[in-house]
Order: sequence, then C-alpha cells, then structure tokens
Amino acid sequence: MTPIKVIILGAGYAGLTASLQLQKQRLGDQVEITLINKNTYHYQTIWLHRNAVGVNSREASAFNLRKLLDLKRINFVNDCVTAIDSDQQMIKTTNGEYQYDYLIVGLGSEIDSFQIPGLKEHAYSITTLSQSSRLFEQILTTLNQYSQTNMNKPLHLVIGGGGFTGVELLGELTEQLPKLCRQVGIDEQKIKLMSIEYEPTVLPEFDLELGEYAMQQLEKRHVEFYLGTKIKSLSQTSIKIEQSGLVEDIPVDLFVWTAGVKGHHVIDQSDFPSELGRIEVGADLTVPGHPNVFVIGDVALIRDQEGTPYLPNADIAIQKARTAVHNLLVKLNQKGQLKPFVFKNRGTIASIGAQDAIGMTRKGKKIFGRSASILKKISDYVFLLQIGGLSLIWLQLNKKKSVNK
Repeated sequence: MTPIKVIILGAGYAGLTASLQLQKQRLGDQVEITLINKNTYHYQTIWLHRNAVGVNSREASAFNLRKLLDLKRINFVNDCVTAIDSDQQMIKTTNGEYQYDYLIVGLGSEIDSFQIPGLKEHAYSITTLSQSSRLFEQILTTLNQYSQTNMNKPLHLVIGGGGFTGVELLGELTEQLPKLCRQVGIDEQKIKLMSIEYEPTVLPEFDLELGEYAMQQLEKRHVEFYLGTKIKSLSQTSIKIEQSGLVEDIPVDLFVWTAGVKGHHVIDQSDFPSELGRIEVGADLTVPGHPNVFVIGDVALIRDQEGTPYLPNADIAIQKARTAVHNLLVKLNQKGQLKPFVFKNRGTIASIGAQDAIGMTRKGKKIFGRSASILKKISDYVFLLQIGGLSLIWLQLNKKKSVNK
C-alpha cells in the first residue's frame, strides 16, 4: 500500500513545531512525512538582534535539525523550495521534485523594501541568522575602517524602523557599541546612532505609554529618533528622508532595515490566492479550495474578530502549527472534529537591552523595566517548551554551557 505523503515546507517556529508534533504520533508506515528546509538548522528568530551585535554566537542560536528530528519518522531534505504546483500536488526544489497528498506550508518571511530606491543594494537586515551574522561582521568592519581615519566626523549608524525589531536591535546596540569601540580605540561619543520611523511614535504596535518609555530609555543612551519620517531613498553614503514635507539628506555609514517584511516569494508565484506572500486561510488553516493544504507561520494571514490581521510572531506561529497538526490528524485518521484556529494571547514583551524591557501581559497589564526583562528571558524558554518540550530546553541549556566554556 502506497503511504500517504505529507510534506512540510520550512523549519521555522511553525514548520519545526508541526514536524515535532507529528513525529510524536504513531502513524506507522501508512504516512510518510518529509520536511524540506534550505538550512540544516533551525534558528531562534527572537534572538537575531543579539546575533547582530555579537552577544549570541551562531551556535548559541541554532539547532541542528538532524539532532532534533527522529529521522526514522521524518524524512529531512536539505534543499531550497522553488515552486508549489497545486494542480500536480508537487513541490519543486533546486535539486528535485516531491509529490504530496497533504502539504503544510511554513516558509516564513522576507524583507519588504517597499520599492525604496537603493534599499536592496545598501541596507543590512536581521531577518535570518545569516543576515544577522553578516551585519555583525559589517559593524566590526565599519568600526575598524573608521578607526583608521582622523575621526573628525561622527560615524552614522542608522536603523530604519522603530517597531519591535528596531527597538530590540537598538537596545542591544546601545549596550554593545561602547565595548566594541573600546576594542578598536574609538571614542564612543563619535558614534551617532539614529532611528527613523514612519509612524509618529516608537513601537506603534504597542500601547503609547510603552512606546514612550522605550524611546526615553534609548534617548538616555544617546539614540536620536526621527518620528513621522519617510525614507525616500538610500545610497552608500547618505539617506534621503522626508519629515513634515521637508526633504533632507543625512549621512550614513551603516544602514539597517527593520521596518518591513512580507511572506515568502514562492507563495506569490504559486496559484494560491495571496498578497505580499501571504495567504488568507480558512478557520481550519487550509487554503480556500485546497482542503489538503495547510498554511502556517508568517505566510498565513488570519484576522481577529474586528477583521484586523494578526501581526506575525513566534507565539502565533507555534499556535497555528499546533492547530494545523490537529486538523491534519483528523483528516488522516478520518475521525474527530476539525478545530478552528483561536489565538490565545499570552502577552508580548520587547527587550531594550539585557536588563530592560517593556510589554503587555495576557491580561492587558503594562510592564516595564527589570521585571519585564526577567519575564522576557523566561518567555524565550517557554517558546522552546512549546516547540519541542523539555528536551529542547535541555538541549539549549547544555549548548549554553559548552559555548561559555
């Protein structure tokens, strides 16, 4: 008897959670599960701002998929997905083709440049582990090059975006730059760190009071904010901005874009209905008209009761994966009830460096400072628990021990 073929695309929070949940099931030889991912590792997206400034090494943030997966139950394919052919129920990759009966799509996000001229050519980002590592290398290069000059002019480091990712990156930068400057013999006062945000407030996705707190803490660390400001273009040495109708050029030595992401380009190239790489799924997380295709993670668009799309993050990605796996098992076993996705708000916390943070608890309480920072660290391990249970937490703790030796 030919086994039912289940293919999972992507090993981010959503795809890995789905894989680990499915490998716990006793599906036997009747179901063949394949995970396709372009890297041999899963990386913690919530830690990328630390990789970007050298706080975390690649080893500290990555998990070897071949160690996480039970390769007797999950076929792991290290390859890059190039196309989804829903008519033929076929996945095309750089090196092959894979037939599916059921598909779980969790391909994740990519940078959205909003067609800003020069952004693709000159901006750095922290969307992936490789990009974060590359940014840290460029920070070191930029500082070293500056140290070889007469240092008469300031060194301009500009962050495009004052949202969640931008604020977390700024928090780490303000703590690590003084150390890096001392290493290369630069007066830290020579560094001009700027944030450019289109909205009139920092952290527009949070309560106004929380955004104000974060901005005040970062201003104390000499971050200069340009709020209500549009980025019009970027070159290797300058950035053109518009604020209150006034256009000006400001110098830039290193620019990091954190302001926008969109779903994976393969989604828009498929024949699934999509916009900006995201598919608006049904309540059971399947694609309309394709009951055998589940979409989870950043590429799945889901709206709340008011019709507002949920913002992609690790928590909602994990919850989508668990719901999708439940519904897939209902279909595979032909028993049980399909479950609609219902988002459980567990709160959100943004760090502002190692010892400070802001956030909102699941009950809507605003939290600030040291206590919020402690909860942030705890929540990092809660994510690991939700993805892979205690074994994943144990693996991370042992890894930290070996890295610190």
